[in-house]
This record gives sequence, structure tokens and C-alpha cells, in this order.
Amino acid sequence: MAVSLLAATPLLYVVLRALSASGDVWARLWLGQAPLLFTNTVALCLSTIGFATVIGMALAWLVERTNLPCRSLWRWALALPLAGPAYVVAACYIILLRRGGLLDEWVMHLTGAAQAQVPLPNIYGLGGATLVIGLCIFPYVFLLASAALRTMNRTWEEAARTSGRSAWQTFRAVTVPMLMPSVMAGVLLVGLYVLSDFGTVAMLRYQTFTTAIYSQFAGQVDRSGASILSAVLIVMTLPLLWAEAGLTRRGQRYSTNTLWRPQQALALGRWRWPALGFVCLVALLALGVPLAVLGGLSVQAWLSPTDADRIWSVGGEGIWGYGLNSLVLAVLAATLSTMLAFAPTHLAVRNPGRLAQTLLGLTKTAYALPGLIVGLGFVMIFNQWLPAIYGTLSMLVLGFAFRLLPQSVATSEAALKSVSPSLEAAARVMGCSGWTAFWRVTLPVATPGLLASWALVFITAMKELPTAILLRPPGFDTLPVRIWAAASESVYTQAAPPAFLLVVLTMAPLILLYSRHGVGVERVLHDRV
Repeated sequence: MAVSLLAATPLLYVVLRALSASGDVWARLWLGQAPLLFTNTVALCLSTIGFATVIGMALAWLVERTNLPCRSLWRWALALPLAGPAYVVAACYIILLRRGGLLDEWVMHLTGAAQAQVPLPNIYGLGGATLVIGLCIFPYVFLLASAALRTMNRTWEEAARTSGRSAWQTFRAVTVPMLMPSVMAGVLLVGLYVLSDFGTVAMLRYQTFTTAIYSQFAGQVDRSGASILSAVLIVMTLPLLWAEAGLTRRGQRYSTNTLWRPQQALALGRWRWPALGFVCLVALLALGVPLAVLGGLSVQAWLSPTDADRIWSVGGEGIWGYGLNSLVLAVLAATLSTMLAFAPTHLAVRNPGRLAQTLLGLTKTAYALPGLIVGLGFVMIFNQWLPAIYGTLSMLVLGFAFRLLPQSVATSEAALKSVSPSLEAAARVMGCSGWTAFWRVTLPVATPGLLASWALVFITAMKELPTAILLRPPGFDTLPVRIWAAASESVYTQAAPPAFLLVVLTMAPLILLYSRHGVGVERVLHDRV
């Protein structure tokens, strides 16, 4: 119960702080910033959801239902953009496309054009934010849609084709409705990510609620304005949760059953190579370009460091210290979060009463909160009630653990549900006590799912930026903080080496998690919703 109440504390504190604010503060924000912030945030959310959904569904259908070359390779390669934080990808495209950037210099060198005469696409604003965030999080839709297509009952589709429907008509009238529960689960994750994103929109100079909350928090002694904007953003997340739950309930009649059987891949014919080109283009934009930019600049900084490189310590031991800080923090946070999630999850799974479900729901409260709000709540709470640990590593680890607790709860719940109660009952019949049955039966069977949960929480912790900015002790820089510090000073080339190291450190466990037999990323993501 203590874990559940602590998990809900940041939400309650922020809401109460917002309600206690004076009417003047409410009027100033509601008549001033709020309308523009609301419009910008909704526009970014809708455009990114549309972009990620179209790309994710198209890629899933090509990989799972057609004779696309190298299908098994694309099945896991298209999941790797999840390892790249969106703010890192944003920094890469700024380095590439800004005036005086890599592309500008390259074109001027080839053509002899004068400076500022080379036409460059505008990476800033709504369009750039939609492109960058969409390229990073389309795997949410892709992975869940792919899993659904692989296990979908083809009887309905075959019946439609037999009745004279074309492939496109069958896809539109039969396949898409059957995919809706999984696609909407991905849409929920995309929408919540967009609402919580801070680093990307800040780098691309697009004002949303998260950037305004940070400005209110950092620039004023009175935190009431930040609390008010946070409360509005919390309200904006609720329709996403309700809509996904309703659509999933209505879509349950399309669930897969035992009538499933393997498919024959659809021959693309003359469209096979254009389809491969489309897949390669998405992979290049989402993964290839960022890795090339980061890798090239990192090698340049290490081999031929400039004065700026030496000041920012990108070519010396500094970057390894930031990497070690990130690893230690992510390991501690993931471990603590998994441990804290286990008790309420086990209680809810084995004793599914109203009280247990209520406590489990409280632990998931922060799932609807952006990391900036969770960090802000803990700053206010620790500063007022626990000043002894304010500004310490312990506070940072606790903040990360409770920020990631909903993800641990959702994935741990799925792992424990995979353990049949009959196995525990059989152990009890054989004379084992409750604890012995737990250690010898429940825990070994649930371990693969718990390890998958820990790995995903670890990856998320490695990339977490807002909570680290707000809660880190003085002098304790992580890779995301170092990237943000360089990018916020417009020293983007010095952000490349720590960003490259961060991508490598997060990509390795994701590849291991996805390729491990019996542990599917699609299942973990779906259970997370």
C-alpha cells in the first residue's frame, strides 16, 4: 500500500498545488499562454499519431504479409529506432540541416554557392517535430501491428477474397478492423509519448505544455504556474486512455483463436523493389542518418579535438564518466522499480479483489504523467518534506524509480499472469509452503518476463531527460543531461559523442531483448498498455 500511495503522490501534489494557486495566476496563464500551448500540443499530437500510424501499419503489412526481401531482418531492424532518444535524433537533423550545418557546407563545397544561398528544408517547428518524433516512435505501432498480423486468424480474410473482394478491399474492410485493438494500443503509446516529450520540442523550438512547464519552473520562485500547466496537461492525457480502452473492448471480437495457421506471402510483383526502397528509406531516416552523423562527428572529436571539444570534455575521460553515471543510475532505477512493482502486482494477480486492483491502479498513476511533471512533483515534495535528501543521488534514484514504476507494473503483471495458479497449487499439495512454492515455482517461471520488464525499464531510464534535469545532484551529469547542455547552448557538434554513446548503450540491450528466444518486445509493449 505504501508503494501505491507514494506512486500517486506527485500527481496529487501537483493537482492540489494548482488548485491552491491564486485566481490571478490562473487568469494570466489561461488567457495568455494556455490557448496557444493547447493548440500547438494538440496539433503535434494529431500529426505525429497520423504519421506514425501510417508508417507503422504500412511497414508491418509489408514485413508480415508480403514477399518483401529480407523480411526476418526488417522484423527486428525496424524496432531499433526505439533505442534512439528523439531529442538525440533532433540534434542530428539540426547538425545536418541547419544553416552552416553539414549539408550546407557540403553543398557549398560542391557547387561553390555562397553562404546562406543553399535552399535547406526547415527542421524547426511543427513539421520538424512531427518528422523527428514520428521516426523515433513508429515502432510502437509497427511492433504491435506486426504481432497481430502474425497471429491473426485468416479465415475472415480468405472468406472476403472468396466472395470476390480485391486485396485492397479485403485489407480495408477486414484486416484493418481486426488490427484496430493492437493499432490503438500503439496509438496510445505514441500519443502519451508526444504529450510527455520535452527535449525534442525544446530543441526544435516548438512550444508545447512541457516547454512552458519547464520555463515556469526554472524562471520563477512561485511554482504555481508550473503546477497549473501540469494539471492541464494531465487532463489532456485522459481522453487517450479512455479512447484506447473503449476501442480495445469493442475490438475484442476480432481476437485471434486456435483457427490460426501460417500464411502464404502475398507476391508484390513489380512493386517488390519500390516497397523495399520505402522500407530502406524509413530505416535510413530513422536510424542510418542519425548514426552516421553521430559516428562521424564522434570520430572527428576523438581524433582531432578542437578547443571547444576539450572544454566540453568530449574527447577525454569526461564522456566515459557521464556514461558510467547513466549506467549506474539506470541499473539502480530499473532494479528498484522492478522490486517496488512486484508486491502490488503479485497481490493483484493472485488476489484480484477491488482493493488490490485499486492499489495497482495507483501505482500506474504516473503512466499518464510526463516525466517533467513527475520530476516537478518530487522536487516540490522533497524540498518541502524531505530536505535531507533533496539534491542527492538517493533522490534522483527514487524519482527515476517512481517515474518508471508504471512500466514495471504493467510488464511484471504480464509475467506473473503467465504463471498458472495450478502450478503453485501442485507445489502446495507436494508439501511446499507458500514461500517455498513462490521461490521454486512462481519466480523461475516468471523470470523471463521479469527480465524483459527490467530491460525495457533500463532502456527508458538511460534515455530519460526531464527527470534527470530536475532531480540530479550538482555535478552528477548523465549522458542525456550532457547532450541537453550542449544542445541548449547550440553547441550541437559537442552533443554528438555523448549522444552516440547513449544510442550504443541503449541499442545493445534492445537487440538482446528482441532476439532472445521466448521474450518478445511486441508482447511486452502490448502488456505495458
